[in-house]
Amino acid sequence: MLDFTSKKVVVTGCSSGVGAAVVTKLADLGAIVIGVDRVDSSDHAITQMVIGDLSTHAGVLEISDQINGPINVLINNAGVAATLPWRTVISINTLAPRDLTRALIPKFEREPVVVTTASQAGFMWQQHFAKLNAFLAIDDWDSALDSLADFPDIETACYNVSKEAAIINSGNLAVDGKHIGLRSNSVSPGTIGTPLLKDFTVTMGAENVEGAATWAGRHARAEEIADALIFLASSDASWISGADIPIDGGLSSMVFRNYIAPAMAVTAQ
Repeated sequence: MLDFTSKKVVVTGCSSGVGAAVVTKLADLGAIVIGVDRVDSSDHAITQMVIGDLSTHAGVLEISDQINGPINVLINNAGVAATLPWRTVISINTLAPRDLTRALIPKFEREPVVVTTASQAGFMWQQHFAKLNAFLAIDDWDSALDSLADFPDIETACYNVSKEAAIINSGNLAVDGKHIGLRSNSVSPGTIGTPLLKDFTVTMGAENVEGAATWAGRHARAEEIADALIFLASSDASWISGADIPIDGGLSSMVFRNYIAPAMAVTAQ
């Protein structure tokens, strides 16, 4: 049994879906849960509810100001689909977790843990590492977003780009935070049966969303993603850092074998 007794855990996107499942499970494990979302949560498992706007830098700082330390774990789970403007999608999915983490570092307890909810949509992160790592190095949000304006099909590719950058940011944290004992990992789910699924169906197409679920056998349950996030946040994962773990029923392995590897072989010829 994992034990979070008296550990203070911040969970963004806590009011629905995966975040709500994380909150319930953490409370059962003894954690003191600080929830962050744009809407309130009635979940009594949340010790402190912080309502705020993760789409702007000022909003992120206002949220961090309301969170008192010492903090043991930050779970950057909040995210949106590409039904919103591309700059908003990347702001919430990438820049907000980057800067909320930065703002909370002075409040972290020794050997803190950061876990980020990424996505299988971010599977091209290695190919785009140079551009997205340069984007992450720009502190000013408007300037950072401007640097991606020429990314191919950014209006439609923004969700994928945001999750690629989130994976890179998580890996950077594992390297740059090593001197304070910080561990950082991300999980990359496939399709999940949460309220956001309808938005992904609009942006990615029913054929792709339902096709993935058909191959895997079903959509993931929110609780299954929550279990992975909580494991990585626990002391049982004490030597895991800098990893991105697919939580997709094997879908990513199928995609790599059937589509990516053959394309790589052709390129190598």
